[in-house]
Amino acid sequence: MWRLQHASGEHRPLAAQRWLYFTSPDMDSVIESLDKSLEDLLTRVDEFVGMLDMIRSESSQVVNESVPQIHTKATEMRQIYRKIDKLEAFVKIVGNNVAGLEEQVTKAETDLGTFPNTFKKFLQTISVPSFLNKSSSSRQHQTLYEPPALFKTEDYFPCLSEPPYS
Repeated sequence: MWRLQHASGEHRPLAAQRWLYFTSPDMDSVIESLDKSLEDLLTRVDEFVGMLDMIRSESSQVVNESVPQIHTKATEMRQIYRKIDKLEAFVKIVGNNVAGLEEQVTKAETDLGTFPNTFKKFLQTISVPSFLNKSSSSRQHQTLYEPPALFKTEDYFPCLSEPPYS
């Protein structure tokens, strides 16, 4: 098992076979190819080390320069997010006020009618029984318009109350 049969038919130990292989005259070409392979490997290792140094310098640049810039931008974005939240709240308030006004307009239209003035004048010239006249006049006295409390833009946008630049 530890022995190989040589071409001449004699048995030699494996270590002796290898020794003969390395010391044979063809070994110069084997050594040259190994030397060339080692040189290529050393060149690639140098290139790899150079790449690592470049990555280290770029990562330190990112840490030293870009991270503080990102932190500054994140702080600015938080302020913008707060402004957006305030604007969303303002839009919601305006929406509620508009909905309330629409509700009041709808109620007024149903209470008072939506006929144009020409139809009203025409209908008033027609004789109407007295009980209908009283109910409509009493209805007009009962429903006095009270304007709703609306928002003020100055409350939400203080810079608008300042005079414009001249």
